[in-house]
Amino acid sequence: MKKLIQSIREKAKNAEVKAAAALTNNKGEIATSTIGGIIVGVVIVGLLIVAVNQFFPNFFSSMFDKMADKLNGNW
Repeated sequence: MKKLIQSIREKAKNAEVKAAAALTNNKGEIATSTIGGIIVGVVIVGLLIVAVNQFFPNFFSSMFDKMADKLNGNW
């Protein structure tokens, strides 16, 4: 009877250790936060581009035209 009780206590303790390990498992947390940060950064940059394009409609086209003129002038 004593061995049975001891066996049950060991199984309960092992189950407790496994449950605690599963609850505190944070593998993959760095990758998840990195991917989330990249997505947030892309969204912010996209919103900035949309805002600049909205308030200065010819900003990008004039900038690219000027760059094309300078590059073509060097050839």
